[in-house]
Amino acid sequence: MNTTRSFLCTLNALLLSVVFGGGFIRAEAPRNVDCSASELLPQTVVAIAEASDLGSAIETILNHPLRRRIESLPAYSAVVKSGSLDQLKLGISAFETSMGKPWQQAIQTLTDGGVTVAVDSSSSGVAILLKSSDVDMLERLRGFLLALGQLKEGKLSAIEQGEYRGFTAYALSKELKLALMDHWMLITNKSELGKSIIDQYLDRKQDSLHLSAGFSRAIKERESQGGGTPLMTAYVDVATLRAAGVAKPLYNEKTDNPGAEVLLGGVLANLRHTPFAAATLSVDNSGAHLQFSSPHQQAWQPPREYFFGEEQLAAAPALLEVENRLFAISAHRDLSQMWLRSGDLLTDQANDGIAKADTQLSTFFSGRDFGEEILGALESDVQIVGKAQDFSGVLPLPAIKLPAFAIQFRMKTPEETAPDFRRVFQSFIGFLNVVGAMDGQPQFDLAMETIGDAKLFSATYIATPDNRESTDAPINFNFSPTIAFSGDRVIFSSTVPLARELAAKSATHSDDHAKRNTEFLFDANTLKQILDVNQSQLVANNMLEKGHDQQAAEAEIGLLLELVGMFKDMKADLDVTDEKMSLNVRLNVDQE
Repeated sequence: MNTTRSFLCTLNALLLSVVFGGGFIRAEAPRNVDCSASELLPQTVVAIAEASDLGSAIETILNHPLRRRIESLPAYSAVVKSGSLDQLKLGISAFETSMGKPWQQAIQTLTDGGVTVAVDSSSSGVAILLKSSDVDMLERLRGFLLALGQLKEGKLSAIEQGEYRGFTAYALSKELKLALMDHWMLITNKSELGKSIIDQYLDRKQDSLHLSAGFSRAIKERESQGGGTPLMTAYVDVATLRAAGVAKPLYNEKTDNPGAEVLLGGVLANLRHTPFAAATLSVDNSGAHLQFSSPHQQAWQPPREYFFGEEQLAAAPALLEVENRLFAISAHRDLSQMWLRSGDLLTDQANDGIAKADTQLSTFFSGRDFGEEILGALESDVQIVGKAQDFSGVLPLPAIKLPAFAIQFRMKTPEETAPDFRRVFQSFIGFLNVVGAMDGQPQFDLAMETIGDAKLFSATYIATPDNRESTDAPINFNFSPTIAFSGDRVIFSSTVPLARELAAKSATHSDDHAKRNTEFLFDANTLKQILDVNQSQLVANNMLEKGHDQQAAEAEIGLLLELVGMFKDMKADLDVTDEKMSLNVRLNVDQE
């Protein structure tokens, strides 16, 4: 308590010296004072983020149902009791004293005109613009910030200041400068940038960011979408950053990771040409929605046509639905073309790996070309799914219980392709048995079954006499590799039950849902189920890896489970049209 009182007294003294000794000068405001931040920023700004209603977002977070769950966690109580939040509470108390009202109300008033952060390429500077309807509150904030700067230096002295066109600039530190322009507060680390903003505020030249072609287009596209006002909007001048060599790996013609190429190759192709990118963030009680968008043209697609496909055909199939689904991915990808054109898409090192894999896979397929004849026999519909396994009544029971997963394709000519896949699957299982026998691994037993018109070929690990009743069997017993054929579908599954479930379902095609290039879903509730059944193993691993005792390990893993349980799911989709590419990500929380 004494420390808090001493801090507040010192801060109040500093505030008095700042307010009455600062000599604040206000120029006559221009007629059109009610402008946007983008109208004050120069066209050389390459990145800007704007929060239009920060106060409402803070209110949503503070009143969210999850807050009570977080505050009820033992870990939260431990942090409060440890005193780790004392400094934060001290700062909040000082801020409220300076503002003369609770911090939430103060922030809502201070930011009711919006908060903007901008990065300028010409000066290499950063500017923060804050607009408020209450000029007196801005002056209080100025005094608070300057007092904090002096307190940090550990001395009470005159504040460095200068004047530019009737406005006084104050030194928050050696780099940061602050100025008030009527209803605006400006903070920047480059004097040149600050002067250009003041010039624009007074003169209204026709070279502001607001009038630039890219920014204007981004604003129009966002307004055309309708909907509510997002918490945050952002704009990036990709063309300028690309020309300056910023984040070079994003614009490389070739990638070094085949997996990343399959998943994001089209996005990388777009970044190599698009002039700008925009983003919006919305927050409500149900969660958060983040959208990225950029212009797109078909001329930008080569050599990654495999990612986009022909017009009107490049739609992902529907997400696969299974019980206790953990994740699902659905995409349009012409894997045959990607494989055959790997030299144009991948670096030399990555392409060498593809060449070696091609030789080995062609051997398995009796000399048939893997890229052209095997992948070429598949449609461009790719569906992947994962689920929590049901281990009820299963023996031997693996100590670590992993989810099952599967990938499903459609065959162009099932009568020709299915026999090839079946033979290769059986040969591969035989190969694994030979290699596994040399390493002392359990052996596979092959089986075949029929479900309606579907045929399943599976391999199940054979339990030895000493582990048939085991409840801590090796991780191998999570798997029973299976290949299934149902109509024109081929399913590669890590387990028999998942293959049965998928084979029994009717085929779903892209015309059953919205046409998108890629869709993704991840279920946090299922993840928590998987973590719950593995809790004892997680605790044991925590003790071994971090040296915790059992109580500390159980507390840490318990906190992890509680945090995971606060989320519901995450959904994402990539939509590509002739003019636009957009990535939507939605994170949903558990409100109960």
